[in-house]
Amino acid sequence: MIPFFGKMYFGRIQSIIKTVFQLRKNFPKVLDVGGGLGLFSLNFKLNFPKSDVFILDYSLPEGIREILTRNPILRIKDYIKADIQEKTPFDDNGFDLIFALDILEHVENPSIAIDEILRILKKNGFMFVSVPTESILLKIARNLIGTVKNIQVNPHWLGKIKSEREFFKILQEKNINFIFKRRFPYRILPRVFSYDNFYFVQKR
Repeated sequence: MIPFFGKMYFGRIQSIIKTVFQLRKNFPKVLDVGGGLGLFSLNFKLNFPKSDVFILDYSLPEGIREILTRNPILRIKDYIKADIQEKTPFDDNGFDLIFALDILEHVENPSIAIDEILRILKKNGFMFVSVPTESILLKIARNLIGTVKNIQVNPHWLGKIKSEREFFKILQEKNINFIFKRRFPYRILPRVFSYDNFYFVQKR
């Protein structure tokens, strides 16, 4: 619907998968938190066909679970409807890699959500998180596009954490080691020109 943001969205998918691919590791069990329609999970599965990929989302679009899990080509392992801020049906230390891409800025308590992610992540497992910078330029662009296109633009940081800077402080308090923190898509330009912050971490 919106070419500029669409290009960044799929560019982000490509960048994240390329980063994980460079680790040259196998990830037998992978979770996509807030996976929505499964676009990221499907692209990940194409590049890691041996991984069992699960999707978790509080809002389960009608028919999506059947499409993604029963199609022999798509082969998503399962789609679970659950809130990451509560105890999910997964066992402790069950996943090798967990993604939470542009989802934690929408929840009421990101700190609780991260704790649940770390509960179900294996020791030395990896977590890839992205959250929007929500710079003044991004806010203006989102509001303008929402008005012109007459579409709903979901607000960010309406819960207990009010910015990506506060979010980073919360992350630093968790039992993790940072592999990197970087802006997307423009690492060198000032923060105001970036759309997302990427955090790639490993559970201690």
